[in-house]
Amino acid sequence: MKFSTCMSLYALVISSLVNAAKAYDKAFDMSVTNNYTMFDSNSTNVNTGIIFEKRHKRPEFRGTWYGGEDLRNAACYERNGLPSFHAKDSYMIGAMKMHGFENCYKCMKITNKKNKKNIVVKIVDHCAGCIVGKDIDLTKTAFRKLESNLDVGELDLSWKVVDCPDDIYPQMGPDKDSKEHKKSSKSHKSNKSHKSKKSRKSHKSKQSRKH
Repeated sequence: MKFSTCMSLYALVISSLVNAAKAYDKAFDMSVTNNYTMFDSNSTNVNTGIIFEKRHKRPEFRGTWYGGEDLRNAACYERNGLPSFHAKDSYMIGAMKMHGFENCYKCMKITNKKNKKNIVVKIVDHCAGCIVGKDIDLTKTAFRKLESNLDVGELDLSWKVVDCPDDIYPQMGPDKDSKEHKKSSKSHKSNKSHKSKKSRKSHKSKQSRKH
């Protein structure tokens, strides 16, 4: 009799725990993390010792913000004869993860998919914690023009390369008078000339064979 009673109580406890776990997971849809302590909305009990956070789906193309010391010594500068550059929160600039420096000095037109607000920023820095082609890190001012609340933390964005406005800052970067531009232009013209000569030789060779 005692054994039967114990087994019944054991089964009841197990069943209660399973049902409670299912109800809890369904009510919150949460996972363990180290950021927030959450309360059961259907109870006054606090879950001590366990920290939870709502599961979150990362935007495919994400926008975040940065500031403070991270704005100093922008990676696109102090190279190619350019001076160092220390940005401010008020500048309309951004940072991206790059394989090299391929997006440096380019301007991006960025659109917040949620409210359709858009801005233009200049890429001046590397973003160490970003994913290549998927993330863009903005100053607080730039972020606020897309979303007034910084606590949102990240935005679902789209962006494309556009011509830099005349009033974008910083304006310094490789231009038509720079050594880098001249070297690139000279190389491009040389390749074009070489292809042209090669094409003319091929054409003459074909004509010679016809005769």
